[in-house]
Amino acid sequence: MNQSVLCLLFVAVAFFSLLGEGMAVFALTLEAADQLGSWAVTALFLGGLLPPVLVASLVGRWVDSSSLWRVWIINLCVHVLIFAVLAQAENMILCLALMPVASICAVINGSVIFKIVPRIRGSFSLSRAGSFLVVATSLSGIIAPAVASWLSAHAGFGTVLWCGAVGFALLSIAAILMRWTLRETALGEPQPENQDRLKRTTSSPVLFQNRWLRILLIPVAAIVLFTSAEGVAGVFYLRDITADDTGYALLLGAWSLGAVAGALMGGNSWFDSRGSVPTLFGGALVGMAILVEGLWPNATALLIIFLVGGLCNGLRNTGVRTAIYEHVPQARHGSAWAQLRMLINAMVALGYLLGTPGLIMNSAQMIIILAGAGTALSVVVALVLSRKTATHNAARAAELN
Repeated sequence: MNQSVLCLLFVAVAFFSLLGEGMAVFALTLEAADQLGSWAVTALFLGGLLPPVLVASLVGRWVDSSSLWRVWIINLCVHVLIFAVLAQAENMILCLALMPVASICAVINGSVIFKIVPRIRGSFSLSRAGSFLVVATSLSGIIAPAVASWLSAHAGFGTVLWCGAVGFALLSIAAILMRWTLRETALGEPQPENQDRLKRTTSSPVLFQNRWLRILLIPVAAIVLFTSAEGVAGVFYLRDITADDTGYALLLGAWSLGAVAGALMGGNSWFDSRGSVPTLFGGALVGMAILVEGLWPNATALLIIFLVGGLCNGLRNTGVRTAIYEHVPQARHGSAWAQLRMLINAMVALGYLLGTPGLIMNSAQMIIILAGAGTALSVVVALVLSRKTATHNAARAAELN
């Protein structure tokens, strides 16, 4: 099979697993709130965020130093089993207990997918192949809540969990078929003679070894932190502006639709060796969009602002993937993705705290204004550091010549 076609089919199957997982998490959130109250929702979120932070190095080491297909298929089978058990039991306490395991499985799955896609991209550029996954993630984020809420209301949340199991079952079948049709060496699997070397090196934080990546991670971390804070504060601020939940949902939908368009834009091959451009440019405009949101409480105007902000966020997401592909050795892509998830999850958890009105700051509007300003400032810091690095490298090159 042509590898470009295989890449598209693979991303399509990955989309269904993301959709199933998103539906399951959304349904669990609603059910936790209904059955056990707000503390259960907090426990569910923390169970999904914190475990990957604690085991990121172990996950990366396992993915990079073991047979990629074996790791992936075992992990997918465990993921299917977890959702099947939850769907059969329909017990929220059990759901809360198994959520940390499911979240770790999700990170392993993401690390393997991140590592596989550039190797089966065929004629697609790195940025385009990465953009397909960003599009799949954004679309699943748009569709999953609506489908999950409808299905949960009409068939029960256990049915939604079965959908999650089916999604990962489809992905596991796809993994087995790909393993059967492609040789491991064709996908750059670690060879036996390289295993010891990989096991010795994958414990170091590869994502932070490259100076350019360290600089880019400043706005990446800031954007996740401040958009998470905005998301919590926006529940109160935006619902007041729109006067009803429908308007609030439209604003969130506009951001998600913009993210799909931004991901497609970021897939242009021009960005393949320019990962810093979409990351910094997109990040700056995300910050400006959030800042305008806080300063201009007009629902109609914010619909356009959210569309633009989402577009820039999608562009930034694709740029981050492209930058990692460019600056991290292929043999350590699994570790890089696990470490990125560790950073993102930690920032999301902190953002939830910062964005809670009354915890640190009372005004939801002021939280959003500061979130926008903080995001824009982080991009300025990254630009200054990038400029200094480029000047330093040019000076060193001149000395060597």
